[in-house]
Amino acid sequence: MKYFISLICVLFLCACATKSGGKKAQSMQVFIYSSSFKINEVGFLKRENSVLSLELYKFAKPFFKLNVKEKICLNSVCYAKKEFNQKYLKNAYYDDFLRDILELKPLFEGENLEKTPCGFSQKLRRKDSVIFYEICDEKLRFRDEISGLRIMISRF
Repeated sequence: MKYFISLICVLFLCACATKSGGKKAQSMQVFIYSSSFKINEVGFLKRENSVLSLELYKFAKPFFKLNVKEKICLNSVCYAKKEFNQKYLKNAYYDDFLRDILELKPLFEGENLEKTPCGFSQKLRRKDSVIFYEICDEKLRFRDEISGLRIMISRF
């Protein structure tokens, strides 16, 4: 009987335990300069299943929350991905452009990718953009000469 009660207690406690569900948070410094907004703050990038969330803080309070899933939501207002890119980044680019930036992945399916000792760089010229993009030691630099968009991310 003593073992039976112990077994029930163990099963009960295991059933109440929560799993992290694949959540992973990364602290970072984010600098974004566009004609729509200017940000230079610290925050967290969280991944949960297929949702990517960037939450930035000012004076220890969250003020900027960006969710990337089927749509991109900025402070609870959602947009189609290209619509968000056009409105805030001043160029439509492609659907997963912002996700690729936040995840430090190559842009435009790795077009013109050059490996460097600390990561990679890309120089891209299109009819509506001239892009320099570099990842080096968990630091990202992005510049679009035509739209004036600049993004810098440093992960801690």
